[in-house]
Amino acid sequence: DSEASIRQLFLAKGRNWTKAIAVLIGEMEQLPIVTPNLPPAALELASRFWPGALTLIVPRNIHLPALISPLPTIGVRMPNHPFALSLLRQTGPLATTSANLSGQTSPLTARDVINQLDGKVDLILDGGFSPGNQPSTVILCTGHQPMILRAGPVSLEEIQAALE
Repeated sequence: DSEASIRQLFLAKGRNWTKAIAVLIGEMEQLPIVTPNLPPAALELASRFWPGALTLIVPRNIHLPALISPLPTIGVRMPNHPFALSLLRQTGPLATTSANLSGQTSPLTARDVINQLDGKVDLILDGGFSPGNQPSTVILCTGHQPMILRAGPVSLEEIQAALE
């Protein structure tokens, strides 16, 4: 909920101001902070694939800073990483992106992050090698039927099976 921190995230990455920033959560109970209404299909997908590589685009809580998304929606995900989950459970939801300069490859190690963001961020946590460099599957969950906006590790077949 810190507009100054969100602004710094855009500046560090050289990110286009019109691109939304996703929010990570550490537990389902944090969802009301991010979204006022989780559509039933989104709830089903979250229950099935979180924590994991699935980002759901849902209605944005109007109390979040407008800078986080130029749209009335927000991307939300629960990562499948023990340290990240522990941190998020303690801090609450965090606006985040991959730890790279906008348009550059996603880093797999802390050294990769340093090579791109050294001097642009205050802290880099080294959690070891990142096992996945494939971005999450992104699903728009605001209409009657969820729609895949970006293919990723969670397949169309898995999504369809979860919603049947």
